[in-house]
Amino acid sequence: MRAARLPDGALPRGFHPIRVGADGRSVAGAETGSGPPLLLLHGLGGTWRYWAPAMALLAGGARCIALDLPGFGQSDPSPGGFALDSAAGGLAAAMRSLGTGPAVICGHSLGGPLAVRLARSHPDVATRLVLVGPSGIEPTPPWQKRALTLVPAYDVLRRAPVPWERGLLRVRPLRQAALGMLVNDPATVSLALARSLVDGAREARELPSAARVSLDTGLADEARAVAAPIAAIWGDRDRMVPPAHAERLLRAVPSATLHLLRACGHLPMVERPEAFAALLAELAAA
Repeated sequence: MRAARLPDGALPRGFHPIRVGADGRSVAGAETGSGPPLLLLHGLGGTWRYWAPAMALLAGGARCIALDLPGFGQSDPSPGGFALDSAAGGLAAAMRSLGTGPAVICGHSLGGPLAVRLARSHPDVATRLVLVGPSGIEPTPPWQKRALTLVPAYDVLRRAPVPWERGLLRVRPLRQAALGMLVNDPATVSLALARSLVDGAREARELPSAARVSLDTGLADEARAVAAPIAAIWGDRDRMVPPAHAERLLRAVPSATLHLLRACGHLPMVERPEAFAALLAELAAA
């Protein structure tokens, strides 16, 4: 099977938009396929759209549901800013509105600690967790902390009426520099795909508060209290959340399993959608 192109605006064929009311706010996203439910939660600065290539590959065996986190994409922000408890409550309510029943929950980066909080606070909605390069395990390296201090400034700049980020991406060296920490080989990322990634950050209304949450640690300890089985997927060349972070998770949850994707960075669902989808399907069916 071939992966779908990451969409730029319109939904790919076979995808259906989602917009449901949950805890007094709107949660948006998209779904495709049929079968056991699989909930996909994106990371900081993302939207549901970067899951689209993998969703197209998984649709034959699962009901794939990808939701925008509160304050990202087309989902309403949470009152008082992004927080794991309120985000988990909104997502649990959205799942019940969608009639998913208990689902495999896959969370990437910031979506990892959110998936753990969702399964811990609302155990009835989760059958299994798959954490993909999750943040929140080890303290953030100094260079990332320095980068995150720039988020408030970017939060102002992104409101400019002209999408200046897209202009920068037309210059190949700048595009490769911008993607260098996210993917193993920026040359493999098309201009259209890169635009979709930066558009996700541009649409975000919760970047500053979500960035603060991403700096918190405690995921490994919290995962101990989760009843659902846990598996982890890591790109072996992830620079944002190095695979070595998995060791602490495995010590905290000895029953958890770790699966590495070779020659892959922090966005395996974008870099290697076929390999990622095959592994996620295997873990979801375990």
